[in-house]
Amino acid sequence: MATRRLTIPGRLDQIEAACDCVEAGALEAGFDESTTYACQLAVAEACENIVKHGYGSGQPGDICVEVVASQGQITIRLEDSGPPFNAARRPKQPECDQNDPPVGGLGLVIIHRVMDRVTYLRRSGVNRLTMRKRMPQPSS
Repeated sequence: MATRRLTIPGRLDQIEAACDCVEAGALEAGFDESTTYACQLAVAEACENIVKHGYGSGQPGDICVEVVASQGQITIRLEDSGPPFNAARRPKQPECDQNDPPVGGLGLVIIHRVMDRVTYLRRSGVNRLTMRKRMPQPSS
């Protein structure tokens, strides 16, 4: 089992560093390119929400990223000090026109669609979002 930790400033231009950390963990877990990308996408969406909605109107802060990889599984934990927000609550699928899809507002839907488990905890002023992904079973 390998653990990576990274703290980035809560800014949009720093999200790529979090995605790079997740990529390294996903590859170590043995994930293929598609599953690795899904994990990176979930982290990018979550971090963007933290930056825009958590830190956007107030004091900027950091995002702590922890990636724990073992063979066939990855656990990603994001911590921030923004206002409480439970991203683990499964969002309703928004109705949208196929010819005119919405711009934005689908981050939580994406996170819940690509990750196997999403949990949230707030303690001592810190939000902790934990996302887990297992290697998909080969289809027969």
